[in-house]
Amino acid sequence: MIRLIFNIAFKFILHKTKGILSFVRKTFYLAIIGLILSVLSLILLDSIGNGYKYNLKNKLLELESDIEISANNTLSANNLIAFIRNVSNEGVSNYCVTNNAPAIIKISSSSEGIQVLSYEEGDCDQSLNKGEIILGVELKDKLKIDYDAKVSIIDPYKLTESMGLNKAPIALSVKSFLNTGTHRDKYTAIIHREDFLTLFGTNNDYVNSSLKIYLKNSSEQDNLKNILYENFDIYMNSNIYTFNEKYEKLSQALSQIFIIISIILYFFVALAILNITSSIWLIVESKKNQIYYLILVGMRKYQVCLIFMIVSMLLIIGSFLIGYALAELILAIQNKYSIISIPSNVYMVSDLMGILDYSYILLFFVIFIIIGIIFSFIPCYRSIRRQDICV
Repeated sequence: MIRLIFNIAFKFILHKTKGILSFVRKTFYLAIIGLILSVLSLILLDSIGNGYKYNLKNKLLELESDIEISANNTLSANNLIAFIRNVSNEGVSNYCVTNNAPAIIKISSSSEGIQVLSYEEGDCDQSLNKGEIILGVELKDKLKIDYDAKVSIIDPYKLTESMGLNKAPIALSVKSFLNTGTHRDKYTAIIHREDFLTLFGTNNDYVNSSLKIYLKNSSEQDNLKNILYENFDIYMNSNIYTFNEKYEKLSQALSQIFIIISIILYFFVALAILNITSSIWLIVESKKNQIYYLILVGMRKYQVCLIFMIVSMLLIIGSFLIGYALAELILAIQNKYSIISIPSNVYMVSDLMGILDYSYILLFFVIFIIIGIIFSFIPCYRSIRRQDICV
């Protein structure tokens, strides 16, 4: 009997109809196409979201450290780095101590608020001589600054204390421009440590220090943070950040954006499934005589109901599998040839890469089947509730 039910279900799907029912069947096929495209869109959206977050994390790892300690006083890294090398499994790759303070940059009649950095010790990325400055690339465009241009840096607090009479600026020559692809390019300036000392002095309450530690094994960062708090009382009044903590909020924000878009697509999926089942319902309305013949030959009503449930589920599962296969194909092409890209100066990451999350796809498939079963009861219920079936 099961084999007969499946045979009838397949004939129902493949049978050609004429007249009004041909229009119903066309809308039926359009609903299937809509369902395939909705499934495809959901899988692509999740995969592109995973790939973007993965690439963004790798990009930020090039700019951010695994552990950052920020304090209002000058930090000394020697003892701390030696301690971390002893307690960690794989040790420290490199570290960098910086001082930073707010300042004003002035060239001709233009000025802008900036954050001035100086590298104090460790393996810091940039090297420059006394009297030179490195500016964020967006400052170049905003203030129309070029290489070797002369700029003035002013301590805003000295300017306020002197009522604007003694600005005490220092003149520096632009060496190069910082292009990290992040918001830091809008306000960052790097100067030599001696110039920083000349500008801000040694007892400036507005100078902050930051120690960035790059580990050989990033997975140790959370454990090392706890160890630092337990063994160094001096850091109890400091802020210790790990890369995972800083990236977590950004990752959650990106996930929320993709979830909102996914919710809209889920409604399209439900609508497409509803269109399929309503089309089957209309066809059931026109097949009352054939349903009556099936009952005459001994088929029970629940078995008739099962036919239309199988029809719905075959179409729904088939649509999902086709959508999934198309997603695999499109992502394979995109990952290999990078056909679609986005501006890196806006989104930081230019290459769009898709990473399939098979646990998400499995969960989506289960939810998909549950929704399909619920909606398949519409034609099923209609087929067994008819009281006016006649020959």
